[in-house]
Amino acid sequence: MKKADSFDAKQWLVENKITFQSRLNESVDGAQAALQEFVQEYKISSYACYVYKDGKLLFESFENADMDSVFGLGSVSKGIDKIAIMKLVEMGKLKMDDTILQFGLDVPKDGINLVNYLNWEEWEDITIDHLMRHTSGIPDIINDIPEFNVHYGEFGKVKDPDKLMILRAVSKYPLKFKPGTGENYSNTNFWLLGKIIENVMDMSYGDAIKQLIFEPLGMKNTYWAYESTNPPGLVKSYVLDQNTNSLIKKFPIKPFDAWAIFYSTPEDMKKLAEAFLDNTLISKKTRDSFFDSRDNSPGQLGAIHDGFQCFWDVNIEQNCYYLLMINVFGQTVSDPMIDTMVDIRKELGIKVY
Repeated sequence: MKKADSFDAKQWLVENKITFQSRLNESVDGAQAALQEFVQEYKISSYACYVYKDGKLLFESFENADMDSVFGLGSVSKGIDKIAIMKLVEMGKLKMDDTILQFGLDVPKDGINLVNYLNWEEWEDITIDHLMRHTSGIPDIINDIPEFNVHYGEFGKVKDPDKLMILRAVSKYPLKFKPGTGENYSNTNFWLLGKIIENVMDMSYGDAIKQLIFEPLGMKNTYWAYESTNPPGLVKSYVLDQNTNSLIKKFPIKPFDAWAIFYSTPEDMKKLAEAFLDNTLISKKTRDSFFDSRDNSPGQLGAIHDGFQCFWDVNIEQNCYYLLMINVFGQTVSDPMIDTMVDIRKELGIKVY
């Protein structure tokens, strides 16, 4: 009987390490190709992108930026708001089924509460949970109320609307559906959540978010736009004037409270993602009582009108997080941006729902 060849474990490890490394290189090359196709097609001037899984870096790529470069987050700020609300739940300062009319809608003037003269009958059953899930039925102050467009006129030169202006605008319109029976993405939901945070914490929204999230995590390069619209390290921001086809230099955004008002860095958003996964900011029990890995992650796509767009998300089930921050000339590329991150994750072998 022929003696079987002896098994060389050392040689097997060498060969298979090479095979594994080759496959890893191929997946990274595929991810980079997907990103570059997007960057070149849409003429992205600056970007930062990374993917982490199980605490390990799988992919990163930068152009005119690095981990400490500052980008506008846009509606990614909503993910920060969600985490802050769950922190307040864990602290016992509010409950998800609390109705919202008990929090901070008063607008007193000369001894009269002006809000009492508005129609809130339909709002009586709206809860914090409804706001967080966009199931309140409240019209979107940007897209659903035509005479109250909050893009602040040409390049943000119009004065910020005050609290009473916003409440008067949204109270004029009926809910789009009974709370909890439908879903409609509404920026108004997160403006209201910002006011609830202020009410519960008895301080400004920006100071409250600092105390609840930024300071505990050491997010030292994340800025509230009301305090700084040109923070140190800000990536050069230009937009394309569609009429003249010329570039306009960056201009201060006019942040509208809780839905699009933070600037941050890839490094700081990495700290937030890791704290979310590691339960160092809120407990696993609190986190999992609201967030999941599919329809209700903390992630968000954000775009603001000074050229910045951001896509950031965290997946509990797969223990991964990913980010793409860009500055793009005069166009919104939300759908291609999402598609690009899908392609990158597929190339890296990460399951996409």
